[in-house]
Amino acid sequence: MTSEKCPSEKQTDWKSMWICIFLQFVVGVQISVYYMSMWPYLSGLDKTADFDFLGWVVAACSIGCTISNPIYGYWNQKTMSVKWPVITGFLIAAVGQGWYGLLGMFDNVKWMMLFARFLTGLGVGNIAALRVYAAMASTPKDRMRAISFGTGGFVLGFSFGPVISAVFTPLGETGIRIGGFVLNMYTVVSYLMVLICIFGCVIIYFFFNESYVGIVTKEEKEKDEVEVPMFDIPAALICIYLFMIVNMTATNIEVMSSPLTTVLYDWKDSDSIFYNGIALAISSAISVSLNIAQGATRLGKIDKRKQMIFGLVMFLLYQLFMFPWGFYSGPLNFLPAGVETTEAGGCYPEYLWCNETTRVPLPIYFFCFIVFFGIAFPFVETPSPTLFSEILGPRKQGTMQGFFSLGGSLAPVIASITSTAIFKYSGYRYVIVLQAATLIFAIVLILLFYKRLVPLKVIKKSKDSTVSCESQS
Repeated sequence: MTSEKCPSEKQTDWKSMWICIFLQFVVGVQISVYYMSMWPYLSGLDKTADFDFLGWVVAACSIGCTISNPIYGYWNQKTMSVKWPVITGFLIAAVGQGWYGLLGMFDNVKWMMLFARFLTGLGVGNIAALRVYAAMASTPKDRMRAISFGTGGFVLGFSFGPVISAVFTPLGETGIRIGGFVLNMYTVVSYLMVLICIFGCVIIYFFFNESYVGIVTKEEKEKDEVEVPMFDIPAALICIYLFMIVNMTATNIEVMSSPLTTVLYDWKDSDSIFYNGIALAISSAISVSLNIAQGATRLGKIDKRKQMIFGLVMFLLYQLFMFPWGFYSGPLNFLPAGVETTEAGGCYPEYLWCNETTRVPLPIYFFCFIVFFGIAFPFVETPSPTLFSEILGPRKQGTMQGFFSLGGSLAPVIASITSTAIFKYSGYRYVIVLQAATLIFAIVLILLFYKRLVPLKVIKKSKDSTVSCESQS
């Protein structure tokens, strides 16, 4: 390998990059804002909805993302435009969020909620275009910083979304009525999401510039006789799997937090939303701090493979301590007859597994949620997309980044449907076992393909040499 630099020695447009980072934050908020409040809202409006159906409602947003991620990626691949895919996505998401706030006006509320979340998912699939921009509009030396800050923005939004719901809990479930509109702890949040989507459209339309300095253009290939070889497909697929696993784990933890604390600690709905929201806010502060450190300090210089293994181990420690071991106290309590979770906490009568399940001590629950979850997230979700971008190399990445985002969207679909079904029929013990198995498999994959999880090397044909287009990490 020669000491020559990569073909593109341009400058990253950090003004537009920061807009991209902010919009990834907005996407994260749009996806997760109802995770902790969705079940109380749904069960209060539609008594025919059960916990199984909640899994499908949660999955609906991710299904929408799964469908639209490749579309937005392909749109970018063909037009080299980020602005219009992102604006289109936010307008679609705004309609879905507004629909969510108006659910009280409909019959068959559970189906209307599912459709509202699906529509929102179709919109926020525009995250694929934003990830493309972070990868293709940053120079090799800036790529880790751009992607880590972008991931930090998404993580902050994803973690901060439920906190927004917690902030509005003082409005209560009754709220106030203005004409046909009900303003309560659930609907005000949805209307706020509409305004945020519109604000995102305004920001990107007036202040965002398209600039792709991280790819080798056709002209540069002809001038410099640069060849960008085929990327390593198994290595790219492993990065997608790692991204899926971290999103699956995050979805399980956040979606399960309210029903789990209801049965473990006898918290009523508003308490579950409020206290879990506080814990998630602290956890997200840790995650974002580490994301910033990855982009601004020598922490980001650590081998990405080692970072990912460390993050996966942190996730495994979460599963280890949250498992209902026999030496924890138990069994769990049941709801009093005729009492709903809006008034008190406990297990529903059909949750027979509560008779054999122990209670994770509250300090351990908060420690796992805040510390293990907060530390693990940035050490998997930031290095995996960065490494994925480097494995693809300095080429157009729209389509492949669309598939990468598809994997991240498909994972919550799998997680929400399986975890809610398992939780209802056998408790959370097997949810933890399933998560642990997927995490261990991820570690095994990294170790087996360790030498192949490296950046692509472009070839300088004129000098019969190769140039590594990785960031200086």
